[in-house]
Amino acid sequence: MPVAESSPANTSADAASAKRLKKRRRILAGISTNVLILGVVSLLTDASSEMIYPIMPLFLSAIGATGLVIGLIEGASETTASFLKVVSGWYSDKLDKRKPFITGGYSLSSLVKPLLIFATTPAQVLGIRISERVGKGIRSAPRDALIADSTSTDVRGKAYGFHKAMDSTGAVLGPVVALIVILLVVATEMKTFRLVFTIAVIPAFAGVLVILLFVREKEQTRKPSSAGTFRKGLGGLGKPFWLLMIVVVTFYIGEISYAFFILRAEDVNSNPFDRIVPPGVDPEIVQAIVLYIIFNIVFVITAIPAGNLSDKYGRKPVIMTAFAIFVVTCAAMLYAGHLVVLLAGFVLFGVYKGASEGVFKAYVTDVVPADLKGTALGAFHTSVGLVMLPGGIIAGYFWDSVGHWSTFAYGLVMSLIAMVLLFVFGLAKIDKVKPA
Repeated sequence: MPVAESSPANTSADAASAKRLKKRRRILAGISTNVLILGVVSLLTDASSEMIYPIMPLFLSAIGATGLVIGLIEGASETTASFLKVVSGWYSDKLDKRKPFITGGYSLSSLVKPLLIFATTPAQVLGIRISERVGKGIRSAPRDALIADSTSTDVRGKAYGFHKAMDSTGAVLGPVVALIVILLVVATEMKTFRLVFTIAVIPAFAGVLVILLFVREKEQTRKPSSAGTFRKGLGGLGKPFWLLMIVVVTFYIGEISYAFFILRAEDVNSNPFDRIVPPGVDPEIVQAIVLYIIFNIVFVITAIPAGNLSDKYGRKPVIMTAFAIFVVTCAAMLYAGHLVVLLAGFVLFGVYKGASEGVFKAYVTDVVPADLKGTALGAFHTSVGLVMLPGGIIAGYFWDSVGHWSTFAYGLVMSLIAMVLLFVFGLAKIDKVKPA
């Protein structure tokens, strides 16, 4: 019986299909099941949070909050929760268990989100935000430690980059849903905000369900933890880690919150959107959300390549580049009187975030003993959180008392100082990679 010959069209289609499959496998190479599932969880959770986040400064302004109050709420919620991060990380090392902390943290954050639907004062929002961030404080370090536990050292930057990319994919989907609701629902601004808060509850609880069903503890094949007492665990992190933390707190006390980018977007003339949004919809809100979506798309595109580059060339060059990009970002926002410059600022902000967040976590796990990864990541998250309160107050004070330009000038100066410190400390002092 004659064998049918493949047509050139079929051969071409098969080749294209094989090429796409090979590319997909290359992207996922080294990404474990746990990392993939935790990425899905972060996608769902961030979709929920990011439906809320781009409208939160606008919601707070509508219920009477000033720039200083908004900065205080952002800083206080992160700082209060940050005290838990180092403790939960250390305790997960001591117990050699990550999943209970991950499950409990995501569950708490999901349970308090519905309360935003009924909030009427900035003080109520502060209480809800602190409670939601406490959940993040419980889960963040154990989750990041489980990613490190589930990944070999040579692809750890890629794994964290993949997780941040999934996280930011949710941060794209969330604002898109919020934007669709704002454009389609004919209601008062306040009722629209509350409808978005209601819809955001759904993916949050879906993420908790995924954790319960699919996340698995890493097999306990390593030696018993040397975490010991809390003080011993911190003491065992070593000098390279603490030098890196000096760089971290210097930079993050000056990192400008998303909230001020969104408020800046609302300030700039929104004429391009005046002509396309339906009657009754505030074009300034639409402009702010569209720019926020673009920021997160850029974040997604940047995160995995940045992780790959840090695996290949080292963490420090990538972090230095990210700091330099943030300097340019702040400079753009200083002069963002036109939509084109504002767009450039949001794009650069996305590049900076994508190039830094996952790589920083990989850097932390590189310079500490393998059995103290949870403690180290907890201390990292706590250090960042502790400086966000004074940083948010300083940025908010500048915004209210001097002008928006001074807020971004402050961020620019602190970034330059952090670059100098990383250069000085990085000379053979915080580049040593310890075996995992």
